[in-house]
Amino acid sequence: MLLGPYARWSVMPRARRRAARSASTRGRARWAYTRINTAVALLEHLASLDLTLSEATQLEIERWLAADPSTRYEVRDFLVWTARRGHSDDLLVPHRGKAEPEGIDEDTHWDLLQQCLHDEDLPLDMRAAGSLLLLFGQHLTHIITLTTGHLDHQDSHRTIRLPQPLAALLTRLIDHQPRQGWSGNTPGTRLFPGSRPGTHCSASPLARALTGHGIPIRPCRATALIQLAEEMPPAVLAPPLGLHVITALQWRRRAATDWTAYLQARQRALADRRPPSGP
Repeated sequence: MLLGPYARWSVMPRARRRAARSASTRGRARWAYTRINTAVALLEHLASLDLTLSEATQLEIERWLAADPSTRYEVRDFLVWTARRGHSDDLLVPHRGKAEPEGIDEDTHWDLLQQCLHDEDLPLDMRAAGSLLLLFGQHLTHIITLTTGHLDHQDSHRTIRLPQPLAALLTRLIDHQPRQGWSGNTPGTRLFPGSRPGTHCSASPLARALTGHGIPIRPCRATALIQLAEEMPPAVLAPPLGLHVITALQWRRRAATDWTAYLQARQRALADRRPPSGP
């Protein structure tokens, strides 16, 4: 039986190494379950055809993938493992391409940013998180880890190395944080504190709250990164946003593609409005 050794000697050791580097999360557990479950599904499919994995052909694998492509591409990990140990032929499973996130139009993006910066009816933490998302395209997993350590202290006044009015907004957020230390005398350091002292909130509830206030996460982040990529070269864009330079280069290419399409559309529109020449 191949499933037991695969789970014991391939999936679980990697899961333990990841857990040792940082606290285990539900996402990591899902990562392990998905790989094991897709391996089980493939073996069950082959058994229904009276085939073993060593008898499976590339055609059978491709037919199985095409029948339900949603998560079956994760079986690539299992088939790489079996091929290296001689339990199967070198069966190819391509990496599943990720669809580029759709952005929002610039007017909507600007309106949402103005709402986050100035709308007093929105909760303060929603305004702060939304502004960081819309301005800098930051992952919520990065936003929730921000602390007061990102502030400067000058002449007893806290200043934030961010443009106004975002700096004032984050300063207000800090001033409204509950005190969490001994007897409640020590202020917390997290900009987005969790339920326990010293911890930050989770990204998932924050994402649901932002979406509930009409701020879609992925489209807003995509638009922000495209706009930043238009203005800065990848080598300059990557470090402050915590991006790999290759990722920044991909956003630069995406921005160039979108800009080219915009210019072509404008040229067609102007051509349609141009009066015909000649008598």
